[in-house]
Amino acid sequence: MRPAATLRCPMIPAVDHWVRSVVDAAARYYYGVPVDSLKVAASYGCRPINHISGARLSEHGHANAIDISEFHFANGHMVSVKSGWWGDERERAFLRAVHRGACDTFTTVLGPLADQNHHDHFHLDLARRGRTGTHRVCK
Repeated sequence: MRPAATLRCPMIPAVDHWVRSVVDAAARYYYGVPVDSLKVAASYGCRPINHISGARLSEHGHANAIDISEFHFANGHMVSVKSGWWGDERERAFLRAVHRGACDTFTTVLGPLADQNHHDHFHLDLARRGRTGTHRVCK
């Protein structure tokens, strides 16, 4: 992770699981090499949702969220969410695979199709949603 992320304890194994079982597997499948690093666009930050004044505290404010904007591979290749989501066929397939795979680990996964605020990164968090705290959002 570059730069290093500040996250609460439950996020660490979730991110590790996603990187090892989903991201690395997709990198090897689509590019034939492992992932070398991920660019962290945001982790802990005491701020409201989408930086809207008066909104409730973001999961980033609880250190319960991470935003990933780029994937760097061992061969020096890089795929960014911003340009790759609508990029060439291999970039699109890779990014959709890691996005879809994140939905199995995190309770909230937001990407370019969620809204304009997420056009250039994947937002991943472990928020408890709904009456039972088990509702998932995957956009």
